[in-house]
Amino acid sequence: MPILNVVSDNAKSAGNPSLREVPMFVCPDCKMKLDDLKCSSCDRQFSRRDGFPILLSQEPQLKLAGEIGNTYDDIYSNRSSVWEDQGRTPEFIAYFSELLAGLSSDRYLEIGCGEGFLLSAISAKQKTAIDLSSQALKTASTRAQAEFSVALAERLPFASDSFDIIASVGVMEHFLNDRDATTEILRVLKPGGHYVALIHVDTTVSERFQQKFREYVYPRPHLGALVKYLSSKIIKPISQPIQSRYTVRSGQTCLEESGFVITETISTRTHKNVPLVGPHVVIYVGEKLQ
Repeated sequence: MPILNVVSDNAKSAGNPSLREVPMFVCPDCKMKLDDLKCSSCDRQFSRRDGFPILLSQEPQLKLAGEIGNTYDDIYSNRSSVWEDQGRTPEFIAYFSELLAGLSSDRYLEIGCGEGFLLSAISAKQKTAIDLSSQALKTASTRAQAEFSVALAERLPFASDSFDIIASVGVMEHFLNDRDATTEILRVLKPGGHYVALIHVDTTVSERFQQKFREYVYPRPHLGALVKYLSSKIIKPISQPIQSRYTVRSGQTCLEESGFVITETISTRTHKNVPLVGPHVVIYVGEKLQ
């Protein structure tokens, strides 16, 4: 079945230029339209796994994406609420979804949607999500209605100027090539649209210890949460493939060198009451100029 039109008849009949008709999927490499997941230019036939289109690049330097997907398949198969101890609390989800809603409620793309907690809280008119893990997509699809696919940020399978707002939470550190990925995100974002990226900046061992002490011990003890956190580090600990480590400045530089204008930087240092787990968590709001 062709998956081409992401625009409702009502939107088209209203002549809304912000919701113009675009193909849902394009070839990640040559960017031509897919019909029944077959590229109209290079003739490549893409497959599905667990019902989700597998739209990965064939470029040799990006082959590692498959191995990374397998790593996360294993993580999501053996755990639930995987990232809660990294600050993905209900309070954070509510805050972050409200932040996105204040920027746009039209076409939304989430890069690395994971289990779909944020995706389910977003009230966008049209939601699209990608992840390298089909297991993550299986879980996310039980929480949210969206167009899902296994895809890589470095070679997004979407037409240019397709989305009003794009978000990634704790994903930028895992990009195989952060400049390529961020440039691709800029390409598929409409002029005037926003990219909201949350990253974890690098900290010293001492800073990490102090953060966990404040989080679980003082001034408010959370012994149950502490036991759960320590157990997660001992029983089936999660090992993630980190590709890039950032400072607040270098994270912003990556976005700016890829063409974004940073309109706001959010952390516990700049916004005292934001529900972020610590000062190592930074949110950048980037805009694609008209």
